[in-house]
Amino acid sequence: MQIRGRAKDRHGRVWQGAVLRWDEAEEQDFRFWYENLTPAQRVNTVDDCTRSVLKTRSINGPQRLRRVCRVMERKGCALMRVAQRKRKR
Repeated sequence: MQIRGRAKDRHGRVWQGAVLRWDEAEEQDFRFWYENLTPAQRVNTVDDCTRSVLKTRSINGPQRLRRVCRVMERKGCALMRVAQRKRKR
């Protein structure tokens, strides 16, 4: 890994630019996500990235999630046949 430069942003965070070989990239990505961030920080980072991408596409935020509950039953199921017989009576 060859470090190219460092910069400090307005929030006081220090950013570092580096050039990696292709075989090192996966290992560095793993280190960033699993060694440097807590689980809560990972969730917040993914949420921020998703919001940023949506803003570039002129979408204000992620769509609201809906709960959908469905029960899948096979047509030839024995329990279903019993339930149908009870309904007919």
